[in-house]
Formats: sequence, C-alpha cells, structure tokens
Amino acid sequence: LLVFYKIFSNNSPPPGVRTAGFLKSPSFQTGEYATDEEEDEVGPVLPGSDMAIEVFELPENEDMFSPSELDTSKLSHKFKELQAAENEKVRWELEKTQLQQNIEENKERMLKLESYWIEAQTLCHTVNEHLKETQSQYQALEKKYNKAKKLIKDFQQK
Repeated sequence: LLVFYKIFSNNSPPPGVRTAGFLKSPSFQTGEYATDEEEDEVGPVLPGSDMAIEVFELPENEDMFSPSELDTSKLSHKFKELQAAENEKVRWELEKTQLQQNIEENKERMLKLESYWIEAQTLCHTVNEHLKETQSQYQALEKKYNKAKKLIKDFQQK
C-alpha cells in the first residue's frame, strides 16, 4: 500500500486529515511516495504542530492508471468539460473586471454629480436669499408708493 503526503500551510487541517509532526523520512523531504514502513517512522501526532498532512491511499496496482485502460472518449469528454469550464472562468473574470471598471466609473460620475448637486443647492440658496431681499424691497417700495399716491390725492383735494 502506497501513501501520498500533501503539506498544508494553514494551522488547522481540513476535516478528516491527520495532523503529524515534521516528517523526517527522505521520501517526505523529496516529495516522493512513502511506503507503510516509512509511515510508521513518522512518529506520534503532535497537537499544535504547524503542518497538516493529507493522506491519500493509492492502489497497489499501478497499472490502473495506465493509458491503455482509460477510455479515450471519457477523457476527451472530460477535457472538453474542463476547457468549457476554463472558458467560462475566463468569461466570468472578464465580466468581473468590466463590472469593477463600471463601478469605478460610476463612482466618479456619482462624485461629480454630487458636487454639481451641492453647487446647485448653494446657488438655489443664494437665489432664494436674493428673492427674499427683492420681495422685501418691493413691499417697502409699494408702501411708499401707496403713501405717496395717498398724499398726492389728499393734496389735490385741498
């Protein structure tokens, strides 16, 4: 029985994965397959170690992976599925990039429109103040006009 070790850099291994101390076997250091005998040399499981080891059991008969036994139509189909998935991934990444660019452009437009809005509000406030002043001046002039008109009428009657 052959066992393959895979190192994870995170502190907490995935569920169902054994945690072991640093492996001292030569096959671990070279990344090769280890036999059951070498697995026994690993030592005890150390809690809190920095490394997690994922163990995969490989079939003893290596002919199982030989190309002669693999169905080429299945492989071709899987390859096409993989290509389609990669194309879909590229399309999604391009769409994501485009959407991010649109977001940035919209943010810039929003900031520009917000500044225009603030400027328009300031202008409206200023115009409103001028309108109030003009209305009060108009009312004052209208009172003076009515008073002058009344004085002229009174003077003409005398």
